[in-house]
Amino acid sequence: MSTHTKSPPRLLWVAVVLVLITPIPPAQACLICLPVPTTSPVDYLLGADLIVVAREDPGAPYWLTPTQILRGDATGIDRSFFLEAPFRPGPSLDRNREVICAYGSHLGDSQPEWVRVGDASADFNLLVEEILQNREQWQLHPGKRATYFSRYLGHQNQQIRMLAHLEVARAPYDQIREFKGILTFPELRSSLQNFRLTDWHPLYILLLALSGEPEDLALISSKVRSAANTGLSLHLAAWVTAWIEVEPETALRFLNREYLSGSPRDPAESRAIFRALSVHGNRGHQHLRERITEAYRHILNQHPQMASEVVRDLMMWEQWGLADSLRSITKNPKSGLDQASLLQVAAYLRKAGDAPETGRHDIQTKVHWSLLLSVLLLLVGFPAGLSLYRWRAKRARLQ
Repeated sequence: MSTHTKSPPRLLWVAVVLVLITPIPPAQACLICLPVPTTSPVDYLLGADLIVVAREDPGAPYWLTPTQILRGDATGIDRSFFLEAPFRPGPSLDRNREVICAYGSHLGDSQPEWVRVGDASADFNLLVEEILQNREQWQLHPGKRATYFSRYLGHQNQQIRMLAHLEVARAPYDQIREFKGILTFPELRSSLQNFRLTDWHPLYILLLALSGEPEDLALISSKVRSAANTGLSLHLAAWVTAWIEVEPETALRFLNREYLSGSPRDPAESRAIFRALSVHGNRGHQHLRERITEAYRHILNQHPQMASEVVRDLMMWEQWGLADSLRSITKNPKSGLDQASLLQVAAYLRKAGDAPETGRHDIQTKVHWSLLLSVLLLLVGFPAGLSLYRWRAKRARLQ
């Protein structure tokens, strides 16, 4: 039997990795401060073929008639359309209010459909126009989209404010760091006391960590310590991320002692710790990657079913030190891993097995180049040195 039939070709393993490892969210979104749903109305606007202002028919609930076309061509579109439950509950039962709707194949759907974007108002309509004007620029520079919406976090219009919150929360962590002071720190402290804003507390926590104030550091660390005692996991990922941001050494020592050693923690707690570590390894304190990798080892010991998530980070960081831990997990039928996860781990193990060979090859190459350079220096330097010696000897005789 040939060696090609004993193991899959390298390209096959690459294909397995590309197909089975789930894609990273756009721009590596922070993920720990995103409520559900995570789809922004801006996504519908930017991907729509037709955008209209429409009014609901008072005699036929959920049937809407366009009153203004904001973008696109309505040719071939029915004069009225049905939109299931298009309105959010509100204090008014007025069925004549206008809404902005987008028509297109949204989120990969094959069939175009209508979706509600928001209630029409002077402020919101103007915002929609600006969003459409920025479409091409945001495609070329995705980071500018979150920056644009960050200035609306404190807007007086609740609809615009909530849209801005969602857009900023979708930004990667290193960009969220840049929004320091976009909301005042007293505002953040007050908002964290408001249970009605609990969906956005993780975002406020990350922004509060940038204050540099001792009282905020004390609050952040106390929240993690309290969660460790009570076993609560609500917003734990955000609090841990914030603590690592401010006091990485102290925070990591605490996590190792309270969460990563001893009896296994509840899966929700371990997942929160993993998400915080992952955020920093990818977009925060990247110099901590080796220590975060060791923390992942303890997480795997407690919850081997998280192997596929761990492997995704390890492969991105090219950290191959957990091969033994992952190999033992694959040999344990009680690990809780499905077939897709096992293939992901297998891809990591194969890559990790190649890494030492690559490392030795690199070292040997460097040695060969060093030897060659030394020989060249000798070939050039020896005649030059000999000529200099002879010149000095001749000069000495002449003197």
